[in-house]
Amino acid sequence: MFKAVQGDRLESVVMVVLSRAARRVGLSIVLTLAGATSALALAQTAVATKSIDPQRYLGRWYEVARIPNSFQKNCEAATSDWARQGDDYAVVQTCHTGSPSGPSKTWKGNGKVMDATAAKIRIGFFGGFIKQDYVVVDRADDYSWCILSTANPKFFWIMSRKPVVSAQQKAQLVARSRQLGFDVSPLVYDQQPPG
Repeated sequence: MFKAVQGDRLESVVMVVLSRAARRVGLSIVLTLAGATSALALAQTAVATKSIDPQRYLGRWYEVARIPNSFQKNCEAATSDWARQGDDYAVVQTCHTGSPSGPSKTWKGNGKVMDATAAKIRIGFFGGFIKQDYVVVDRADDYSWCILSTANPKFFWIMSRKPVVSAQQKAQLVARSRQLGFDVSPLVYDQQPPG
């Protein structure tokens, strides 16, 4: 087919073929995501026990434990830093590969409190190309810890304002997570450097 096509015409034909292939791949991705979204809509949703004050959520949070996820594979000493940026928030999530002193991996996003009463937050990563909704399912009255989940409770994190919590407090937070209906058996506990 391409032997009979010359110069600029060849380039045009190649571009048309590539464009059609890209549309097919794009349609495939859209249909896959639509199916995944439908499946998620059927899943149980995370519900907050308390509202949040967005101003008090600012600052550094240290990860105590998490359900494993591909983005945080082999991560230790994970933190999430929240700073005000206009009406939204600049969110910087960092972890260290292999150990608290290992090489750092950083994800930057823009956060927005979608509903303070329902404690719903949306963070956009990669310029907003990827968006994830979160729910602060529970928190201390003094904002010293929180339990954070994706809206479809597939993933969740136990976070603290201190890098290291006592064994007793960790056990209490895990028990609270279980009481809220989370499966705590796959939890991974972060190594954090002493505070």
